[in-house]
Amino acid sequence: MVMKKEMLAAAVCAAFMGSSVPAYAACKATSVFFSGSLAETEGEMTVVSGTSCWSGVNGISGALSEVKITQQPKVGKAGVENMRPYYMAKPGYQGPDEFTYAYIGTDQYGGPMKISIKRKITVVPSL
Repeated sequence: MVMKKEMLAAAVCAAFMGSSVPAYAACKATSVFFSGSLAETEGEMTVVSGTSCWSGVNGISGALSEVKITQQPKVGKAGVENMRPYYMAKPGYQGPDEFTYAYIGTDQYGGPMKISIKRKITVVPSL
């Protein structure tokens, strides 16, 4: 039963392919790259004020058990829904922000996995 759960988690992970696929045209995020099952990396994200940007997963070999926000943004809001982290820009705000999230689970060899991604955000005004 546990193996089926891990396989399902890997399938869910594959279903959200795309290293940083925005759910709305109101954002753009750079792809992030990492090697190994214990890694820290960063990437940029541009979000229109008052809108959200979601991140997906790609290239993670193993089974995800959770995705969590490890550093909250100073201005906007961040959260996780269906194993996908998102950032929501504060309406009316324009400027920098950042947050960090982590994919946590088991790598393809049964060892621990934690991929931490810091997003440096630029919030731009809405038109």
